[in-house]
Amino acid sequence: MKLQANWSELPEQVNAPNNFRRAVLGREMGVNLIRWVHPTTLPSHAHNDAEQAMVMVKGTIRLMVGDQDMVLVDGDVVIIPRGVEHSGESIHGEAEFIEVFAPGRVENLPGFLGTFEELGKD
Repeated sequence: MKLQANWSELPEQVNAPNNFRRAVLGREMGVNLIRWVHPTTLPSHAHNDAEQAMVMVKGTIRLMVGDQDMVLVDGDVVIIPRGVEHSGESIHGEAEFIEVFAPGRVENLPGFLGTFEELGKD
């Protein structure tokens, strides 16, 4: 059973313009390395299926979680509760952060077809 990978070995997917993801998934959580190249905008959305943590690795971004507007820099950690609207944008240059989803979100993996909402429906 493979338990280790290096981010450089994992395929980088384009999420949206200037927004890139490398993803791994365990049985109960998922971890993503996200890279934003300025300008990047993350539209407002919520994850009703999972709680999310973000850990800034490098760079600076603006994040709105519920009614809280924050600027995140290297080392900052944010918890986004399940179902809470959030959005973001790059401020300048390039930024990287780790996302952790619990439970994991299979739709973040390369090759996933469909949408999460369609899972479990016949």
